[in-house]
Amino acid sequence: MPFALHYVGDGYSTDAKLMGRQAVGKSLFRAVARRWPSGDVYGFGRSVARTMMNQLQREGFAGRLVWREQGSTSPPEGFPGVVYHPGPIPVALAHDRNREGIGAYSLFGVTHTLSSLGAMDSLGDLAGAPFQPWDALICTSAAAVVLVRSLMAERRDWLAEHYGATRFAEIELPVIPLGVDVAGLARSPADIAAAREALALDSDEVVFLFAGRLSFHAKANPAPLYLALERASAGRRLVCIEAGQFHNEAIAESYRDAQRTLAPSVRFLHAEGSDPSAYRNAWSAADVFVSISDNIQETFGITPVEAMASGLPVVVSDWNGYRDTVRDGQDGYRIPVVTPPPGGGIDLALRHALMLDSYDRYIGQYSMATAVDLQVLARRLAELADSSDLRARMGASGRVRALAEYDWSVILGRYQALAGELDRLRATAPERSHPWPMRPDPATLFGHFPTRNLSAEWMVSAPAGRESALEDVLRLRMTSYVIDPVRLPPDMIREIYTLAQARPGRLGDLMAAAGGGGRSRVRALLWLAKLGLVDLRPPG
Repeated sequence: MPFALHYVGDGYSTDAKLMGRQAVGKSLFRAVARRWPSGDVYGFGRSVARTMMNQLQREGFAGRLVWREQGSTSPPEGFPGVVYHPGPIPVALAHDRNREGIGAYSLFGVTHTLSSLGAMDSLGDLAGAPFQPWDALICTSAAAVVLVRSLMAERRDWLAEHYGATRFAEIELPVIPLGVDVAGLARSPADIAAAREALALDSDEVVFLFAGRLSFHAKANPAPLYLALERASAGRRLVCIEAGQFHNEAIAESYRDAQRTLAPSVRFLHAEGSDPSAYRNAWSAADVFVSISDNIQETFGITPVEAMASGLPVVVSDWNGYRDTVRDGQDGYRIPVVTPPPGGGIDLALRHALMLDSYDRYIGQYSMATAVDLQVLARRLAELADSSDLRARMGASGRVRALAEYDWSVILGRYQALAGELDRLRATAPERSHPWPMRPDPATLFGHFPTRNLSAEWMVSAPAGRESALEDVLRLRMTSYVIDPVRLPPDMIREIYTLAQARPGRLGDLMAAAGGGGRSRVRALLWLAKLGLVDLRPPG
């Protein structure tokens, strides 16, 4: 494995939140466990090694997790020099690396939603320090890389005009799509028959499936799909399954109301996204997958690729990453979309930037100014409803494409190649480090606050017989809240106390006897002094 996974938050789990970013991260994690099932897998983060190992083992991993604690300067032997973050690379992560050395390791991340203020700010940050030429941001689609380059250029122009800046970071921006587990998404004839029976579907009913977050303002407004299905339903028995989760009952009722109003001739079913059996049945029972995305928060779109892997023909809007994945007329159809001309949404953007409108309202307002060609959509839905041969041909084409282009085995190979390229670029890095600006050492920044600063010449001693008092304060919440197995372990405190008893004298000598005067040992000594368990006297 030529890179380590930065194991953070919900980046690889859907336990806390079921959204595209989390689902993709979980799928990648499973793919890593299967790609290196009994070898070494590398993890990077803060005190979550056990959590990462537990998740690996749930995926069948039987190898070894080699862990590097973030903030350390001594990687384990053989640890790779490239770290993957499951999103755009945070500035803090790059500053932490540069503190150690600008060539200590490479960082690469991946785009997801790029329309939020935070995401756009993070892309602007990529234009300058602390990033280096041996870092990379994977853009999941051609649309994403255009957007990233545009925001980076805008930031560079602003810095040049206001500060006269001339040197900017030029990180790698490869276009690599997100991956799927093609084998795990296969549908057998038995699966299809069982699912259709479970959902009480008649043989002449044609099932159109949408899967994903059920949010009309933040994902895909289904009104155009409902209108097109109603037009296509003349002389046909059409069913629409919406598989996913509603944020609340009010939103669910808004969907049902729109269905009754806009598509009274179509039968609608809901498959709860948090119910694995219901969600799987929806996929297995479907004849056609439909995703008419109209929202700027979408930059790739994983569900159409999952549909192709499932052998379903795909009908999508001609929108962002969908344009990369679905070949019009081969794997399905792309439906034309029209939006306002340049300048047609600046008022919406400014209202959101000034916090007058929420993010959801901002993207929802622009979604309602994004129009799909209803005539083309209705015609394509009718064509697929009328021809099982067309559905089979397009579904087979999409599955072949998914296996060749989007299976995790292929995508991980491209990640490996990228890691090798970043290794090559990093080999030219100068051996220097950069402090983290505006995040200085408090002992330096606030060093003028106290009466004195500790030094190696201070005298240290400890009264005998205070061991029970030490154990008492180690148990008190008021004094033990700083105890940490890495930064301030209790055994280190006990060791310093014992040495101060046995070898009273210069602080420098005591620290040498302890193995060196590291930051944690100095803080352990001052912890003891604060609580009256050791005595400190300045020199002279």
